[in-house]
Amino acid sequence: MFLCANLMIMKFLGFLLFVFVFLMAFWGLIFLASVVPYFIYVWIREGKLDDDQIPL
Repeated sequence: MFLCANLMIMKFLGFLLFVFVFLMAFWGLIFLASVVPYFIYVWIREGKLDDDQIPL
């Protein structure tokens, strides 16, 4: 009886971990798909930064 409950808890924790990793990857892809083209647009629009323009 205890072994079955322990197995259920482990399966539930594995499912939660899978959902968390899946959602992080999903939102990460959406973030990259939205931010990277904007960075490219700004880089093309403003031109490449010179060395003295890069903040430390």
